[in-house]
Amino acid sequence: MTTTLTPTTTPAPTTPLDAKRAKERAKYLALANKPGTTYGSSNHGRAAIPLIQEGKPRFVVDFGCGRNDLVRELRRLGIDGLGVDFAFPEADLVRPMHATALQAGIADVVTSFDALEHLLPEDVDLTLAEMRRVGVPRGRFIFSICTRPSTTTVAGEGLHPTVRPLDWWLERIARVGVASKPKAGSRYIVGRFKSDGGCCGA
Repeated sequence: MTTTLTPTTTPAPTTPLDAKRAKERAKYLALANKPGTTYGSSNHGRAAIPLIQEGKPRFVVDFGCGRNDLVRELRRLGIDGLGVDFAFPEADLVRPMHATALQAGIADVVTSFDALEHLLPEDVDLTLAEMRRVGVPRGRFIFSICTRPSTTTVAGEGLHPTVRPLDWWLERIARVGVASKPKAGSRYIVGRFKSDGGCCGA
């Protein structure tokens, strides 16, 4: 699947990193505005709903929610939540994952399904720290991460700037939480954030 970029009204970037972020966001705006597209509606977290329900959460924040299908489904099941995405207008909060501006400690469960690989490498640690900040102390997280290049392209470029092996991701996640490799037959990384005693606090 290939599409082309269209002009946007995104504010002019102020640093080289901002410019890279703006370039990535423009890809998703092009996809979001493409007539008839269903990109962002895959709901990669649907099969993880039983895992989400296990802890009887009151509130879930889904990072990189796309068109927000997961949160809408959770609401139908009686679980409140909020979806964050930097491009799709269906999100409850249209903000970058590394800077949501959400109140700290609001999410009993933080989720992100096939979204982290869409981050720039420079934003991975920032986003994981933001997830931990948004989660309650020792709150649960459930992630899935694609470790292959994307098949969808925009202007000839893929959508996965951070293609890394699973062990690389687990090492990054270990800086903010405790998790184990997905169980056999599952893609989901499940764990708990560390307490507030610094980045390496128990």
